[in-house]
Amino acid sequence: MKILWPVIDLDKGDNQFVGIMIMAALLRRSGHHSEVVDAGYNRVRARMLEIEPDIVAFSTPSIYSRTYVELNRRLKREFKFYSVFGGPHPTFFPELIEEDGIDGVCIGEGEYPMLELVENLSRGDPAIGIKNWWIKEGGEIHRNPLRPLIRDLDRLPLPDHGIFRRSAPRSIWQAMVLTGRGCPYGCTYCYNHAYKALYRGKGRIIRRRSVDNVIAELQTVKRQKSYRFIRFLDDLFTLDPEWVREFSVRYRREIGLPFSCLVRANHVTPEIARDLKEAGCWRVTIGLEAGDEYLRNQILKRNMSDEEILNACRIIKEAGLRLVTGNILGIPGGSLEADFKTLELNIRTGTDFAGVNLLQPYPGTEIHRLAEEMGLLDRREGGMRESTVMRISSLCFRDEKEKQMVENLEKLFPITVGFPVIRPLVRWLIKLPPNKVFYLFLSGWVNYCHYFRAIPPRVGWRTIWKRTGIYHRLARLGETLTAKLKKPLPGNA
Repeated sequence: MKILWPVIDLDKGDNQFVGIMIMAALLRRSGHHSEVVDAGYNRVRARMLEIEPDIVAFSTPSIYSRTYVELNRRLKREFKFYSVFGGPHPTFFPELIEEDGIDGVCIGEGEYPMLELVENLSRGDPAIGIKNWWIKEGGEIHRNPLRPLIRDLDRLPLPDHGIFRRSAPRSIWQAMVLTGRGCPYGCTYCYNHAYKALYRGKGRIIRRRSVDNVIAELQTVKRQKSYRFIRFLDDLFTLDPEWVREFSVRYRREIGLPFSCLVRANHVTPEIARDLKEAGCWRVTIGLEAGDEYLRNQILKRNMSDEEILNACRIIKEAGLRLVTGNILGIPGGSLEADFKTLELNIRTGTDFAGVNLLQPYPGTEIHRLAEEMGLLDRREGGMRESTVMRISSLCFRDEKEKQMVENLEKLFPITVGFPVIRPLVRWLIKLPPNKVFYLFLSGWVNYCHYFRAIPPRVGWRTIWKRTGIYHRLARLGETLTAKLKKPLPGNA
């Protein structure tokens, strides 16, 4: 069978979903073909006319759910295919199956449920009784129970990175890798607490692949010369110091590409920072989230002090690693001054880049429930604003002026951390109406830091060059000339 996976912003190279890679590899072992396509309607439609897929599958974060549902509805008007949705949003809102045009919704881990569904459909067998699936057939919805969590992640096939590399219109320079699943913490803005409740009694939430298995995947990535950077997506890469130590030795010897990872302040030690540095880590991202300890610990449930954060950042910097901080503005119960406290804490860390977003209260999370109880959800957006970039808050504020100033601060936040001397000017600028100049400040500084701070310079320069129109025009010219040179001359055929 042929399975098509539409993916939003495929050309940016950041939306490489590991779940799709693993399912593509698993399906390929059973003789099924998978490919991804940019989720723009015209591109999906063109590809569907070419390959006539049996299944169109959507890996669906909440932020993309409406876009994918509407895209699926449009495609169903013109094509005949089996439509399935999986990922975070359907897992916690399986009622999505009630939408017109959706045939199946997968809850939880989807690798083996997807394989079983495809196999059943290919044989013409019924799909209504497969665990993890809610299936709509003949106007009736069949709600099946969950199967246990996958105990040994090493039993899964190595992810098929090629599914994205073959379809992306631009060269993909960084590989997305996941070494484990699960997080022991329960931050209120995250789905982890709901996931633990969903799978209670069905296996260990926190699991990690063996070092051998991860290195085997990375060796396949390294053989593809286009990859020059590894981005580990684990919520907490340094959870197990022994695993990190073994991995670092093997990675330095067998892989050697620069990489980045996510850490948490209370899991940062001089020994771990040294191991990461010696392995070839270039960038470490740590979540500050809020400079106000009440908001950080009581509202977001991060459970860490300013001192822990500053100490962890000091250790990271002293180890010679680049430091990126993650932050949230517009938190329920907060204020503009609380957001300026977040700015000040970032300045104290000496971060190389301060990433920031406005709070997005995903339905099903504790922060969504809290915002609802406080009467802060903007009902015009259903409590969630769908966009690939969060630049407008989906919460209500005490007044529109304060909301506008927080939204303006979010755009000026990164560059202000980089140049603290402009803080007095920023306090005046945020009072102005929203404007494109603030977006220019944001995008300019973000791109500069990304290409010249967050990744090694040799990677940054090459990546910028390969993203220019000149490079792509030269590449197309080269392909045309090569094709002409290979074409036999008249009489020599």
